[in-house]
Amino acid sequence: MPAKRVIKIVALGALCVGLLYRLFPLVTGAPYLAEFFITEDGYLMLTVARNMALGLGMSVSEGTIQTNGVQPMMTFVFAWGYVAAAGDKMLGLYVIHGIMAAWAVAGFFLVRAFASRIMTGLGEPADWGWLVAALWFLGPLMTRHTMNGLETGGYVALVVLLLLQFHRVLTLGADASVAAQLWLGAVAGLAFMMRNDAVFLIIPVFALWAGDSLLRQRFGYFAMLRRIAPAGLVTLAIAAPWLVNNQLRFGSIVPVSGTAQSFGAPLGGNLTLLPAKLFETMFPMLPIPGAFETSPVIIAIGSLASAAILGFFLFRLARHAPTPLILTVVAYLAFAVALTTYYGVYFGAPHFLARYFAPLSPLLLTAGLVALLWLARRLGAAWLPSAVACVSLCVSGALLLRPLVPRFEGHMHFQVVEWVAANVDAATWVGAVQTGTLGYWHDRTFNLDGKVNPEALAMRREVGTVLPYVVESEIDVIADWVGVAGWATQEIGGFSAAFELIVEDAEANLAVLRRVVGN
Repeated sequence: MPAKRVIKIVALGALCVGLLYRLFPLVTGAPYLAEFFITEDGYLMLTVARNMALGLGMSVSEGTIQTNGVQPMMTFVFAWGYVAAAGDKMLGLYVIHGIMAAWAVAGFFLVRAFASRIMTGLGEPADWGWLVAALWFLGPLMTRHTMNGLETGGYVALVVLLLLQFHRVLTLGADASVAAQLWLGAVAGLAFMMRNDAVFLIIPVFALWAGDSLLRQRFGYFAMLRRIAPAGLVTLAIAAPWLVNNQLRFGSIVPVSGTAQSFGAPLGGNLTLLPAKLFETMFPMLPIPGAFETSPVIIAIGSLASAAILGFFLFRLARHAPTPLILTVVAYLAFAVALTTYYGVYFGAPHFLARYFAPLSPLLLTAGLVALLWLARRLGAAWLPSAVACVSLCVSGALLLRPLVPRFEGHMHFQVVEWVAANVDAATWVGAVQTGTLGYWHDRTFNLDGKVNPEALAMRREVGTVLPYVVESEIDVIADWVGVAGWATQEIGGFSAAFELIVEDAEANLAVLRRVVGN
């Protein structure tokens, strides 16, 4: 059987395995449907999406608090899922899993197209693009990220689609139709609406398009503007309603979730994590245990491996690829630099870095394969890429099974959900710092870290703590991880007099405080 056909068969096999894995909660139901893939922040988005479907607008806390603390496009898509489920929480999760799996499959074929275009431009067989797509789709990190209840899978798909359309417009040059140019602007706008940090890709795309029009294609300045300005206006038309809404209703074009996660973050606090996260994104079958991510050895290995492979990839690109392909990759690399700088230097939430870097995975995987193909030729080992690919896919498959063996341990927030369900009636207001999972299952829940609650965020920024807000609110019960037990001794705003600690269970990672009668 020809090698090209084998690569395609293996890749399609990986697609089938990865798709079945993503959809197995639909067959098994609880607890996997509610607890296996959906993350804490995913539940925040699903809560807002369900409220939109119920006619409560973009809100949380039973519709009483309006929020912009989510990414708009996927929230809107998920809202239609809850419309189809008539607002039912469990039935809605079935639909949501299907939507996320569909986006992931779209991502598989878009990544394949992108990687194949790179391979062709470098004189490699285009069929290797199927392998990149298989590694992306079956990799444990991307499997989880594309099914997390957030925008990640759709975002990767739109980032790659934007790059593919950018390459097409550059390749067509003067022959690029108005429709192709406007479609580029539309995809840029949709990517921004899928996740706002797409602006870090949109800016270099339009800048490089303008430069290419002036310098390579020799358009005059006004001719360049006639080509690019309409596409830019389409992008702005798609993005503007969200930006205007944020500014007028919340006082900033940046969503409250971004402000909340940046609040109090030390400058450069995530820099030591970057090498490990980039290494894992480039080699999805080689996850690094959290305890070792910031060790000097891992920092050195991650930095050297990423720099060497990307450096070699760029060297080959500069020597062999046509200009449109080079400019497309330069835009992608500018996006990568902006993401790593922003999230490494200015942002908090280090536990989310792997998700934030997910859009870089197609580029890093492709660069790694290009380096491997070159190494195989230098060693005279034509079998090496296929062998590495098979081992990598097998290791990825084994890692996907790890959370299920010997048994699935459950969601890290469901002990809070279960305690509230057993001890608090539906009419009681509950507060928590982490309210994604709890807020989905208990409608009357106030968010206290400000990610979807502008009032709580304003209190944190004004006085440095949310406790006075809690005392003045309708909250009668606070339930969260065990660390919240420390609030019981805090006197700020009269908190210690207003609330008493009733549960502190370190083993279950659960603490509960209750409002003192009369307060």
